[in-house]
Order: sequence, then structure tokens, then C-alpha cells
Amino acid sequence: MDYGSYTPRPRRDPRRRRRHLARRRPLVLIVFVLVVAAIIAAVVVSRGKGEEKTGGTKPKPAQTAAASASPSPKPTTPPPKVWVASRSDPVRVWTGGDSMGGELGWSVGPMLEKTKVFKPILYYKESSGICRWDFFDWGKQMETVMRTARPNAVVMMMGTNDTQSVWDDGTWISYGTFEWKTAYEKRVSDMMGAMLKGGARRVYWVGMPMMGEAWRNSRMKLINKIIQNAAAQHPGAEYVDAWGLFVDSNGDYVADWRLADGVHFTVEGQQRLAKAVLKDIEKDWLPDGLPSPSPSSSPSSSASAGPSI
Repeated sequence: MDYGSYTPRPRRDPRRRRRHLARRRPLVLIVFVLVVAAIIAAVVVSRGKGEEKTGGTKPKPAQTAAASASPSPKPTTPPPKVWVASRSDPVRVWTGGDSMGGELGWSVGPMLEKTKVFKPILYYKESSGICRWDFFDWGKQMETVMRTARPNAVVMMMGTNDTQSVWDDGTWISYGTFEWKTAYEKRVSDMMGAMLKGGARRVYWVGMPMMGEAWRNSRMKLINKIIQNAAAQHPGAEYVDAWGLFVDSNGDYVADWRLADGVHFTVEGQQRLAKAVLKDIEKDWLPDGLPSPSPSSSPSSSASAGPSI
């Protein structure tokens, strides 16, 4: 049987084959990358459609881990409990500070007395403040007040004299610096802590009002912000805003309630501030519906004399 002729195939050159394979490898790699990219794109599109149906986005694993690692907010410590003020169980209210705190005390004291359920106590120190404890140390003073007067509520107003550097154990801390803000807030915070630990159920720290001299006002705002921040750290302490009480509808200074120095209050100004503070005190200590006392009609001769700050 004739199987035909047979011609042997010539053998390939090995070097040529290796060069051929080397040229094909990049092409194979490109095809592989394109296939993988197509698969990833298909998965992303399908996930996106699923998220549109649920109306939200699925967090990435890194985001989920970060969220679970962040600590949950701790519950806020409740403020100390108060009771309903009554004749049989009156509330001792201590008011003080610098001379502006004294003016507040002159007007809020008679209002508190008229309720028959509050016992007002007044102490203030002219020209004092938070910065110069070498002149008058309010930190130690409040510890003494809490130990001797034993107030249930404290009303503090002070800051007019604090547009200056802090004197701290023989060192001056320049006004307005980060170190000054830190030192000032620490002193305010320490005082609030001493009041609350000493037995006060509420602390009402009254902020500074707008002043007649414009240069003072940026400094008063800074002091108010620091006091507000400190109060937020102490359950039972409250920042009482006085700024809005002494401006007009445009936010401008109103001189009608202030003395010629642009700082201290007229009798009407004292009573305007005192009524606002009394409202906050009554909110905590008196039941709803009990009428507020009318302001005292007897003017303070010391206020019209323009006491020193």
C-alpha cells in the first residue's frame, strides 16, 4: 500500500522560538489585565445599583473600622439636685464679684428678699478680678465663702478689671496670648469647681455687658467666651448673658442704663440686670406659676456716685 511520500519537517531554531515567546508575553499580560478590570467594573456597577435601591451608601471597610474604634460619648454628669424654695426651706443666694457684681447684688438682693423664700448674701471687692490674685485672691476667697456663708446658689459677676496680664506666682502672663487664655480659664474653672464642691447647687456666672468705650468690647467678648466655656464643663454652672440687655436692636451700645464712665450701671440698669438674673434663679428654684417679685423702688445712692471698678 502506498502511503505517499514523507518529507521530514525542518526543526525550529530554539533561539527564534524564545524570541517569539518573549514578544507574546506582554500581549498576554495586557489581555489578563483587561479581563480583571472588566470583572472589577462589573462588581462595582452591581454594588452601586444595590445601594441606589436601599437609598444609601455602603461604608468602606476602613470607614467602618474607624467608626467602631471611636469611643462613644460619655453621658453628661447631671447637675446637683435642687429643691423648691419655701419659707420653711429657703435658698441661700450669695452674690458678689467686683464693683459691678456689687451693683448687681444691691438690686437682686431686695428682689430675692421679697419672695420670702430666698436669703440673699452680698460680698464684693472693688478693683478686683481674676488676673491679679496678688491684689485679691478670689480662688481662696470662694473657698472661705463656701465654708462660712454656705450658700446654696452663687451669683458671680466679675471681669471688668481683667483687661490685663495674669500675675501667676511671680510671673507675668501677657494678656491675650494662648497661655493667658489657658490660665484665665483655669482660674474661672477652679472657682466654679470650688463653689459646686463646697455645696452650691447652682452657679450663675454673669457675663460682661457691652461697654461705652469701644476698645474694651473685644476684650469683654473674650472674657465672656472663656467664662462660657468654663461653665460648660461644670454641670450646675450657668453662663448668664448680659450683653444683649444693654444694646439696641442694631446691637449698638445704649447709654441710658449706664453711668458716665460707660461701665457701671444706673439704678435702672442695675434693676434691668437683676431681673434677668432673678428669672434664671426662679427657673431653677421656684415652681411654675409663682409670681416674680416686683423690683425694689428704693434707689442705690452708691450706684449714682460711680464706684470704682
